[in-house]
Amino acid sequence: MCPAKRTPLYAEHLSLGARMTTFAGFEMPLQYRSIIEEHMAVRRAAGVFDLSHMGEFEVSGPCARELLERALTNSAARLREGRAQYTLLCAEDGGTIDDLIAYRLGPERFMLCVNASNIENDREWLLSLNRDGAEFRDISDETALVAVQGPMAIAILKKLAAFAIDQVARFGVADGEIAGVRCLAARTGYTGEDGFEFFVAANEAARLFGEVVAADAKPCGLGARDTLRLEAALPLYGHELDRATTPLEAGLATYVKFGRGFVGEDALATQRADGLKKHLIGIATDDKRTIARQGYPIFLGDTAVGAVTSGTLAPALDRPIAMAYAHGVERPVIGTKLTVEVRNRKVPATVVARPFYQRGGS
Repeated sequence: MCPAKRTPLYAEHLSLGARMTTFAGFEMPLQYRSIIEEHMAVRRAAGVFDLSHMGEFEVSGPCARELLERALTNSAARLREGRAQYTLLCAEDGGTIDDLIAYRLGPERFMLCVNASNIENDREWLLSLNRDGAEFRDISDETALVAVQGPMAIAILKKLAAFAIDQVARFGVADGEIAGVRCLAARTGYTGEDGFEFFVAANEAARLFGEVVAADAKPCGLGARDTLRLEAALPLYGHELDRATTPLEAGLATYVKFGRGFVGEDALATQRADGLKKHLIGIATDDKRTIARQGYPIFLGDTAVGAVTSGTLAPALDRPIAMAYAHGVERPVIGTKLTVEVRNRKVPATVVARPFYQRGGS
């Protein structure tokens, strides 16, 4: 068994008193003091995250666009320079290999940010599709990723930025310096709040992270990152997405652009025509106390119809929330009454709208 890898910020996490955990083969901070405290800092002010375990690929040259058009469900051809888009990699059967963000950095230059657990699989899959010889580089080890998220994130970053960071549009990308550190700044995130994700040279990450913390962004770990993304109903690979689940079943049809011949398109087109057999739904337990966790079965009447994929106590909402897959041709409508089996006990629950939380506190 290989030892866990460490990000360039490992020493900083220890100095800040982080409780560490192993995630996707990396030693990562789970929390510093309190997951709830870190979560609410992002909802009310600003938090900073080490995301350097994520993978980054650079795809360039005259054939770069053709490779990404073949590989990705969203259209790289429609992606303008200086912009990013959410997209997915699918297998021939439509199952999800990974979900990722694609960035267009130049006419023939793209970057992909992929999930840490899928770096090797994604790399090999993309290389297998690279028939025309696009230039491909895995730059994961030389690249660190620091995210600053929350309603006060832009105000904090404006004090540190040597460029008009507040003028970068949502899902925009810009080169510039933050606290003297050269960054690729993307106005993206995984928390449901505004903010930026900064791609920097690995040896500059500690300097950037320290300056952002000194400017009053609260260090946050993976615990808060998970509760934040779940409140925003954002999918997590291995929970809402996997090889047995298609983007359509996960409610991500917006990011599937048909008519381009991407891998998995035929299977997804057939599924769209025939109707989905499972649907991602939001649920809330009626007693407002019981947490429905991953794997817990859900029932419609006496019939088992699916299972929970993610569940938590939502700090900003002060009640349990969960996402689950319900099997069947018809999607359960909002307000449908279900039960969740929690330790051999049936707990009443209701289908609710997603996202559970939207920016501004609702």
